[in-house]
Amino acid sequence: MTLIADMELTATDVERMRSRLSAVRAGLVERGVEMLLISGDQDVRFLAGCFGHDTRVLVSGDQAILISDRRYEESLAPWQATGVFDVSIANRPGQIEFICSTLAAANCKALGIQAAHTTLAVRDGLASAFKGIELVPVSGLLAGLRMRKSPDEIASMQEAIRIQSEALYTTLEELRLGMTEGQVSARLIYEMRCRGAESESFEPIVGSGANASVIHHTPAGSPVGPGVLLIDWGARVDGICSDLTRTFFLGDPDAEMQRMYTVVAAAHDASIAACHVGACTRDVDAASRNIIKDAGWGDEFPHGVGHGLGRDVHELPYMGGAGESTKLEAGMVVTIEPGIYLPGIGGVRIEDDILVTDEGPRILSEALDCSLEGAILPLPQGGTS
Repeated sequence: MTLIADMELTATDVERMRSRLSAVRAGLVERGVEMLLISGDQDVRFLAGCFGHDTRVLVSGDQAILISDRRYEESLAPWQATGVFDVSIANRPGQIEFICSTLAAANCKALGIQAAHTTLAVRDGLASAFKGIELVPVSGLLAGLRMRKSPDEIASMQEAIRIQSEALYTTLEELRLGMTEGQVSARLIYEMRCRGAESESFEPIVGSGANASVIHHTPAGSPVGPGVLLIDWGARVDGICSDLTRTFFLGDPDAEMQRMYTVVAAAHDASIAACHVGACTRDVDAASRNIIKDAGWGDEFPHGVGHGLGRDVHELPYMGGAGESTKLEAGMVVTIEPGIYLPGIGGVRIEDDILVTDEGPRILSEALDCSLEGAILPLPQGGTS
């Protein structure tokens, strides 16, 4: 969908807004909520196709209002022209006054607020401002609608994967022993931005040697040396994230690390094969977990096998062995990322992005090699670049 900076909306954009608003309104009816204040940045972008700091959407059965401030007044003019949204521009006190008057005009007695995006301080402030109006926490409505991706969202994710893959190969070509993990991370970000990424999905994880065992290692000043090198990175295109992990060996790995990689690769393939319509996320997790457990490393695989992927890097459905289990549906995109982590030694994780379809799982990132042969790289030269 068109970004706020483009200031141009197509007929397809407008129809998508109407369809998504209709789905939100149906969800409000099911929950018995009169109006909903949507404050999550990615939920606003999903619904309206625009974004900005403190931009919110107020939705009722017959109204949809974008509420923002003067920073975005010019940019939001095309949304007013669509006839789908009204646009209200005011400073923060003025926004509260506008919402109060809108609620009063609609004789609204209960306002839904997004539980996942409302702090206690914000809730208390709203309660003080909206006297006599019940604040009703609403959970899962937008998150549920966002689980099934539209064709344009899938296309954006594929473009993000293309960008991040090219960025990785260029970065590996420039890799030198002694470069810091932070420098490798920064180079990935630079190469993704140069190729058209809106931003990185998250700060890339770059773990060399023993640091590869830290699941969400923060790259900093540690130098890259011979041995294992784990890279977890992603690009954002049109608001949609990609998220991949590859584990490399700089020089020939020993037999134990080769076995670890082979086990993780087998687990990765088994969980991907399990991603069919109607499968439970718990069973997809088990497909990897059983293989790793049988290999003797069950305790060294401490996280779920994956998660939903889209406008947020981590979103529904979550792919763990414990807690709630979700049945996969066509249009969902999930990551599959089993791993084994040995503190003080290193770790292996292989992650791909999978589209669930009626014909079976489709690997969106299949062009990026994850074989053991592809993971073994010649030992780079020394020096930084």
